[in-house]
This record gives sequence, C-alpha cells and structure tokens, in this order.
Amino acid sequence: MGSPVTIGCNQLLSPEAIYAFNPNFGLSESFTPEPGSEAATIVEAKGLACGWVNQTSGEALTVAVANLPTDKLTDLKNNFVTTSNSVPTYDVEGYFEYDGTRGSAEAFSGPYWVSAVSPAFFEPGDAQPIIAAALAGLGG
Repeated sequence: MGSPVTIGCNQLLSPEAIYAFNPNFGLSESFTPEPGSEAATIVEAKGLACGWVNQTSGEALTVAVANLPTDKLTDLKNNFVTTSNSVPTYDVEGYFEYDGTRGSAEAFSGPYWVSAVSPAFFEPGDAQPIIAAALAGLGG
C-alpha cells in the first residue's frame, strides 16, 4: 500500500490552475473513480482522486495521486514503459496514451504517482499543464 495523501482536491489542483487549463471546468463534489481505473487503484492505495466536469461539454477530468513505496513505483514505471509512451516534456518521468476517446497521463516525482485522464487530452502537451500544476500542488 501507500502512505495517505492528506491534501484536498483544491490543493492538488488550485482553482486558478483549473481556470487556466479551461475556465469551464468545475470541481465535482460527488466524484467517484471508475472501477478498475488508475484513480480507483490510487484510492485503494490511500491516495486522493478528484474529478472536474466541463460545465459546457460535460467532459470529465480525473486527477489522482498516490504516495507509494519505491518498489511499487518501480513496478508501475516498468509497466508504463511497456504499455504506454514516454513523455520527456513533463520534467519528470512521464507517460501518455490516447485510446481514441480520452488521454491518460501518468507522472512520477519522488514518492508520488500522478494520474490524469480526460477526453480533453489528445496528446501529451494537452495534459502537461495539469501534470505540472498537480506536481506543484504536491510541493514538487
């Protein structure tokens, strides 16, 4: 398992960071991660998962973070190396995959695994401001 993530959604991604990404996104107070998703896995590891909804289009944005031991992080990184695409522009070890309907960005910094998923992510650069803001929210 991991260590508990004790910050809230507005600290992980400030309202200003969300507004800069897209002013139509608002925090969903009733968010629950999809079963089997990275966010659900992160919650099981005592992490934090947050959801925002585009008030115009209804598109979702899920951002989750776990604080994991080194061996778990290594296993995750090894998995993403073989199942995803490396992204050198995230300033940390990062991966991105687009499945035809939504993009998934994964980033690793220190003990943290940050996962961001949205139909608004078509390429790695689309997720970059969210990854950077989440890492800043974690103090990274």
